[in-house]
Amino acid sequence: MIKNIINSIFISLILLFTLNAHAQQFNSGGKNPTSDEVIYHFGYGSNMDEDYMRQFTPSLKFVTTAQLPNFEIQFRKYSTDLEGGISSIIPKPGGLVQGVIYTILKSEMEALDILEDVPLGIYSRETFKVIAKDGTWYNADLYRVTNPKGPFTPSVKYLGLMIGGAKMHNINKPWIDYLENLRKNIIENQH
Repeated sequence: MIKNIINSIFISLILLFTLNAHAQQFNSGGKNPTSDEVIYHFGYGSNMDEDYMRQFTPSLKFVTTAQLPNFEIQFRKYSTDLEGGISSIIPKPGGLVQGVIYTILKSEMEALDILEDVPLGIYSRETFKVIAKDGTWYNADLYRVTNPKGPFTPSVKYLGLMIGGAKMHNINKPWIDYLENLRKNIIENQH
């Protein structure tokens, strides 16, 4: 009996060391900026539009396009200013959110938090792992609605910012086509 217990412990230790050695071959931690003064930001809605973002974050620098797996975009917050729904991410197994990664000064991101209503609890800024075209994983902050409502009919102006950003960064054509058709249908139904 004791011999069986010792054998079980021995086998468990060998298995543990083997698994640990294999796990160290894979870097699942994600890439972080080389400077402590900046962060990676994943923009997927209006934040894909560089001209729009530069108004609030002048230090913004494009890094790469990327995707957030197992989520989808839905228009789950109503904006009275934009007269329609604005986007958030919602979990969806197998889903992919298209977007871009920027570096932005931390001080500017803290100011953007105020614009995004983070202190009011409307949006939260969270760090997610996103994957670039070359297979590199990045740790990037993004904004999402804390208490999704709706869904709402998307704002035409907001969709314009999304489309502009997607085209600016050559996000995949089917995604751009989807956004343009969505905007076109909304405009047609308003008249």
